[in-house]
Amino acid sequence: MAKDYRPVDRDQQFLLPPDMRSWLAPDHLVWFVISVVEQLEMERFEALSRRGGVGRKGFDPRMLLTVLIYAYAMGERSSRQIERLCHTDVAFRVACGGDVPDHTSIARFRQRHEEALVEVFTDVLELCARSGLGKLGTVAIDGTKIAANASDDAMRSEKWLREQADRILSQAQEADAQEDALFGAARGDELPAELADPATRAERIRRAGPVKWCV
Repeated sequence: MAKDYRPVDRDQQFLLPPDMRSWLAPDHLVWFVISVVEQLEMERFEALSRRGGVGRKGFDPRMLLTVLIYAYAMGERSSRQIERLCHTDVAFRVACGGDVPDHTSIARFRQRHEEALVEVFTDVLELCARSGLGKLGTVAIDGTKIAANASDDAMRSEKWLREQADRILSQAQEADAQEDALFGAARGDELPAELADPATRAERIRRAGPVKWCV
């Protein structure tokens, strides 16, 4: 019989470099999104993306596209929340490859490529429909499989899928506009300096007063 709790060691060191391929099951949705984006033609995105020059290098548009498609598929619209999830959520960390884009870069990428994003997201939803995938994350897909020819049913289905893509991009724009008004350039969840610094956090909490614990 166990007589104590499992140890919590937040200072442990990894002796081997982490392998992202072991973080998630092979059938996780993010691997599907990554595979789809790897096969896309990226000329439209790369034409307006910065590779280098003065300052730091630009983010890979293929990575940003992967993050956005996965985020929208999971029902997340806010660029700030997407940035947070890239820090804390395993699947988002895999999607960005550990190189976390800030919310400003995410929002600018969406705004700069909005028309192309609608087309790409429509194509991804159409691919899911053709493959018999009933939904992409939290996005339910039209139940009728799209035929290979341009039948009336196929045209109606494609129109419906584009409407969903348009709606998702509009929701993302609205979410960012509301949060820009609230937080300005900040992310919105930053701790005050004294609470963010481990050297001063405990003392700052102590000075704030006693904590009344519920028993």
